[in-house]
Amino acid sequence: MTFLSGCEAIAQGAWEGGASFSCSYPGSPVTGIIDSLKRFPEIKTQWVANEKVGMEIAVGIAHAGARSLVIMKHVGLNVAADPFFNAAYTGVRGSLVVIVGDDPGAKSSQNEQDTRLLALAANVPVLEPSSIEEALVFTRLAFDISHKFDIPVVVRVTTQLCYGTSKVVTGTRKSVVNDFNFARPIQKYLLLPRFVPALHKDLNQRIDNLMQSHWSQWFCHSLLPSAFSTNPFVKYPFGIVVAGFPGAFVTKVFQHEVPILKIGMSFPLNEMEIRNFAQQCEFILVVEESSRFIEHQLRAMNLQVVERPNFDGVGEFNPDQLLSPEIPQLVNSLKNFIKSSGSSGKYQASLVQQLNYLVDSAPDHVHPLDIPPRPPGFCAGCSHRGIFYELSKRNLYVVGDIGCYTLGSLEPFNALHTNLCMGASIGLLHGYITAMGAEAAGSSVAVIGDSTFFHSGIPPLMTAITANIPATILILDNSGAAMTGYQTTSMSFTYHDWENFLGALKVPEFAVVDALDIKQLQVTLDKFLTSSKLSVMVLKGDCVQGITIKKPTNYRYMIQQDMCIECGECLKVDCPAIVPSWDKKNRLEQVAISNECIGCGLCSQTCPEHAIVPRTINTLAPSLTPILSRLPWHAIIRRLHQIKPIKRLLARFERETY
Repeated sequence: MTFLSGCEAIAQGAWEGGASFSCSYPGSPVTGIIDSLKRFPEIKTQWVANEKVGMEIAVGIAHAGARSLVIMKHVGLNVAADPFFNAAYTGVRGSLVVIVGDDPGAKSSQNEQDTRLLALAANVPVLEPSSIEEALVFTRLAFDISHKFDIPVVVRVTTQLCYGTSKVVTGTRKSVVNDFNFARPIQKYLLLPRFVPALHKDLNQRIDNLMQSHWSQWFCHSLLPSAFSTNPFVKYPFGIVVAGFPGAFVTKVFQHEVPILKIGMSFPLNEMEIRNFAQQCEFILVVEESSRFIEHQLRAMNLQVVERPNFDGVGEFNPDQLLSPEIPQLVNSLKNFIKSSGSSGKYQASLVQQLNYLVDSAPDHVHPLDIPPRPPGFCAGCSHRGIFYELSKRNLYVVGDIGCYTLGSLEPFNALHTNLCMGASIGLLHGYITAMGAEAAGSSVAVIGDSTFFHSGIPPLMTAITANIPATILILDNSGAAMTGYQTTSMSFTYHDWENFLGALKVPEFAVVDALDIKQLQVTLDKFLTSSKLSVMVLKGDCVQGITIKKPTNYRYMIQQDMCIECGECLKVDCPAIVPSWDKKNRLEQVAISNECIGCGLCSQTCPEHAIVPRTINTLAPSLTPILSRLPWHAIIRRLHQIKPIKRLLARFERETY
């Protein structure tokens, strides 16, 4: 046995299942799966430009006869829906497993959508592990099911499962003989209208075969209370049908006291197993996350399903959704059952108490923990900080996208006002300007990251160019998907590459600027906002996650206290390396820069007194600091660092003097 996280367990299951290829576009909570897969040399891993591309590559691998794995978060399946739906029609030849990370509670997502509903529409099987151990086993078995029934298989996991850790039993890798070849016949793999009806019938048949197979029975696990062993004719007042992550809670609390049916395959459901279970209970209580997916299917079977008035599908599973004071018939029938059966042990008594849970029984006084607030924000030295500092000073409507830059909506910037989904910022701004007229272009901008731009931002840009929309578009290029851990999902462009690319797209006006040069940002933004043409400004900067602690950086900065007037202007860049001190009257008393500084130099450009200088400059010539501080050190240092011999000399000097 070994300790594994949910992501590590899924990776282990893929290796044991004989997978030979995996790809993903990063997204919480499943980003860690690819990182975990990299320790298995038998599995080739790859980051892709978007989920649709990943799905298509994985389908191609499966059509060639191998076992492939594609990983994405729930909203990523929307992007991949086209090949996902159609791969169910064609089948897979090898194996295709789709790991989808749902996010109940929207911890790091735009919505709480339920992947099972999309899989149902596509007629694709869904496995739902309730524990980390099951995540490993279900992933391993998913490859066999996919191969046996010639169909993609979704393994739906959620945030708590992915980030949890547990002991699991690991196994060996399945020996797989891949039949590599091009997919034939064309009647099966060519989706022409005349072939589609037959393929649709075949898909329905494959789903029906799976539903009636031993696999479907295996994924229905019934746990019966002790009363059933002594009297098989006992009909319990109610039973619980549970799927997914809530299964761990339900099993722990109600095992041996209430009949429980754990469902590991939520589509297609094994109707025979469910009806056999329902015959032993007066009522069925369904416990699941995100939506009433299984509950609706049980109601369609005309089973007696208890209403859960507390459940609206919002948020992660909470016991309040189950232990509700609004289900009195369960409490009354359970009490009568206990009396008639003569069983009144401590477990049965506590069960009544749990089902009769009242919110009013909570403590009258709750003492909050005295913990300082830790609001999210940009990293020290983040290249996004400069543009949001500038945007915060302008009366602009900022249309955002998905990425770290959504933090620009928070204090002190308040400079991002809406977002929708990956790549939507350009299309949204296009819509605003079309509806409100060209005058709206001068008071609005779209912001999009480079990873998001290559994910799904190029088509809306081309559309805006064709429509002659006078929009201003800001592409924040930090050469990676920073929010999920700085993965390289697409190519990295140099200044020259961007100019060639935007020129080839026939962008009317464009500029590639230093993301941390405030003066350059101001001048370029002023120019583009007054232009009558579509304008694109690319802001080039480095993500600090790509800078290791031992790597030489630009000179770190310090505040010359005798020059500082405590105006607080530097605090407006909201850098965590800038540490203010306040007096008893909550007035700014002193400002200092901590060792968290990486030397980006943004704060030095905001200081009206030029009191923020490179630490090394102050060490070399302290008496000349008031004069030298007026030089644009942020630009000088960057220019010097472009000359390799001088860069090495400066880096060594910085380490020795810091």
